[in-house]
Amino acid sequence: MKRMKKLIAVTLFMIAVFGVAAPVYAQAVTLGDHELSSQGAIVIDCETGVVLFGLSENTRRVPASTIKVLAVYVVYDAIKAGKASLSTKAVISASTSEFSRDRTWSNVPLNEGASFTIRELLEVVLIRSACAATVALGEAVFGSEKNLITRMKEKATQLGIDVRIYDSWGGSPDNRISPKGLAEITRGLIRDYPEVLDITSKRNVTFNGVTYGTSNLLLGSYNGLDGFKTGFTNPAGYCFIGTALRNGRRLISVTMGSSLESRYPDTKAMLDYGFAVADKKIDEALGIKRAKPSDASLVIDGVQWPLTAYLIDDYHYFKLRDVAFLLSGTEKQFGASWDAETSTAVLTSGDPYESVGGELANVEDSRPYTRSGTVIYINDILCALEIYMIDNNNYFRLRDMAELFDFSAIWIDETRTVIIDTSEGFSNAA
Repeated sequence: MKRMKKLIAVTLFMIAVFGVAAPVYAQAVTLGDHELSSQGAIVIDCETGVVLFGLSENTRRVPASTIKVLAVYVVYDAIKAGKASLSTKAVISASTSEFSRDRTWSNVPLNEGASFTIRELLEVVLIRSACAATVALGEAVFGSEKNLITRMKEKATQLGIDVRIYDSWGGSPDNRISPKGLAEITRGLIRDYPEVLDITSKRNVTFNGVTYGTSNLLLGSYNGLDGFKTGFTNPAGYCFIGTALRNGRRLISVTMGSSLESRYPDTKAMLDYGFAVADKKIDEALGIKRAKPSDASLVIDGVQWPLTAYLIDDYHYFKLRDVAFLLSGTEKQFGASWDAETSTAVLTSGDPYESVGGELANVEDSRPYTRSGTVIYINDILCALEIYMIDNNNYFRLRDMAELFDFSAIWIDETRTVIIDTSEGFSNAA
């Protein structure tokens, strides 16, 4: 009870001094056709951590119950370290039982002396946002809430996140963390303990014989969303951490200082935007270049073939094996051998191509490419060529191959067709 009186006193003092209890919202930022009202927001790629969108993402704000994610993280760490297990029983203390009946906060009743498993408490913390249950976790796993808070601070420091934490469950108006900090904590939790998504994806939880609905009302209304955590207090405004998985890519979004009406629409708009720009922004951030598949037709000596080329800087690049295959049986055929130990390819004019199996593969999507370190000998002459590696295969510029093996390669722009004529020699004009 003393805990509650102190928190209420602090809140009333802030109201008296500053004259307001609710946050002042920042000027709206347009994302697509949606205006964000959140004071702070971010969307990151879960795998790489690349920021796809940010709005005051490094400014620390009051997190409300979203700080519980950090409490859950350190509980999972303790379980991994063997200090507890999901089946460990937590016995409810008198003070925690009293706290659990305070309707000022999000709670489920916990009877003094009753025992619940760590798994059961984690579920009501993550699904129902039960505040006293968070304290019960601290008492059961770390001996006290104070020790839980200490471990939360240590974990944040370990992750390089600047925080101020005065309680484990989000009631203090003095708690501070940035949207980026919350996103990184959630990213680490999902990365290290992906089983947590089995809890956060649930629409309800049955605890002590009573079924409670999730506080996350976005579950079931956004494609791919399977978590994560809500939060609200007057000083914090409406906060939300969301995560969604689509086509193998997981994003994490955070909104802080939102309104009741905008918290979820803001999240949807940010996730939509994140999924739309993820490939491009991640490639840019990581310095990844991608080769685009060509949509052109390929005709060799009057016969049309499925084009298996990539476009890099507007030039067609072919897999070496495919070029040898396509020219086999013509007067421009060549043999190809590969020495993996020295990364050397040897090409010899006129030799038959010995297939190593496999057929021409259709190119369906953009792929990362890098400069190849392969050494190329053509007819015993060392050649310096622009060669790129795509999916561990050497790709050659068709124009270079035409010059080296003296065949004609012409691009017809009107029909988007590459015409190869092995009966004619190479021409620079082509």
